[in-house]
Order: sequence, then C-alpha cells, then structure tokens
Amino acid sequence: MTKIKRVTKSLKINPILWKEIKIYCAKEEKDISDYIEELAMKDLKR
Repeated sequence: MTKIKRVTKSLKINPILWKEIKIYCAKEEKDISDYIEELAMKDLKR
C-alpha cells in the first residue's frame, strides 16, 4: 500500500467494538489507522 499524507478525522464508533479493535491491532502489531484503511480498501476493492 502506497503511503500518502494522512489527515486526522473523527468518527463515531461503538466503544465495545473500538476496544476489540484496539486489542486486535495490539496483538497483530498493527497501527489502527492502517487496519481501518485496509478494511476500507478491501470493501472498495482497491
């Protein structure tokens, strides 16, 4: 994935889901932003 300049945005998310995402990313040693971008790219088929 090509890295481009990122901007900070806020989003509303279920706090339980957010906690699960943080735990998952910590275990996988992934940055949360990278994880969310990967999910979006997969859904958008990029």
